[in-house]
Amino acid sequence: MRGTSATLATPVDLHLHTRHSDGDEAPAELARRCVDAGLRVAAVTDHDTVAGIAAFEQAVAGHLGVIPACEITTTWRGEETHCLAYFVDPHDLRFQQRIGGIRDAELTWWRTWTDRAQAIGVPLTWDDVVRRLGGHRVAYVGDYLALLLEAAHGDPRFADYTTAAYDRLVADWCRPGRPLHVEHPEMPDVVDVLSWIEQAGGVAVLAHPGRFVTGLDGAACEALLAPLRAAGLAGLEVWTSWHTPADSGRLAEVCERLDLVATAGSDYHGVRVKPWAPRPGLLPALPADPLAVIDALHDRRPVHTTTEAGL
Repeated sequence: MRGTSATLATPVDLHLHTRHSDGDEAPAELARRCVDAGLRVAAVTDHDTVAGIAAFEQAVAGHLGVIPACEITTTWRGEETHCLAYFVDPHDLRFQQRIGGIRDAELTWWRTWTDRAQAIGVPLTWDDVVRRLGGHRVAYVGDYLALLLEAAHGDPRFADYTTAAYDRLVADWCRPGRPLHVEHPEMPDVVDVLSWIEQAGGVAVLAHPGRFVTGLDGAACEALLAPLRAAGLAGLEVWTSWHTPADSGRLAEVCERLDLVATAGSDYHGVRVKPWAPRPGLLPALPADPLAVIDALHDRRPVHTTTEAGL
């Protein structure tokens, strides 16, 4: 589901990415944008890593509140699903190892894809990828495809493809049965990830869930989500650049019925990666009281965590 143009400003953005995953900006640059946008609370939610949190927090220099967080790649109902983890302890080594295993599997997948490109005669090496995109993060998918086309310059098999749109390149070369197809690594089940988040002192929120509930009435939507609620899911990302205002309204009602926290996040990656989210804090629709979302999430923190922190 493609994103929706974001036009309304909120002081809270709980879904932001840096170059530690597939964002375009370093944590310090993202911090500057958040401060300039007038945010009061922000969460860096890089995919399967907490590596950018400390630099972001240092760069904002107390100008806004920072919630330690990340976005974890999981599987739910046979599909890739993303789960946002808020208030996790970024120094929890077990949690770092768990999410790091997901990231490492993704990097191995891209390395195998690069080897597959070499096998069909495209002179793209993993050293090229590491030099241009870094070797410890999973970059934006379009950047890998751009490197492929750059390496294949002059190859008539790739002459008709451009960097403006990659859908046809993926369909022709990367789908099952095509020369560059690599079986994607199996991601952990969302229920297991919910337990990881709880054990790390965090609060779990399902990211941009609109695609899973499109076409479902309220009762069916509640039935779908109830097992996750029972397994520890605390909220849904309701207000996001991925949802229309109507989507957000329906999901907010579901949250109320299931006692889930309705959160807000732009999924900002930089204007190149997701131009429909042009800066932090812009959304197509807003919660009535954005700052109340923070209190609601805080109240869902595991009891052992809040007790140890003296909260």
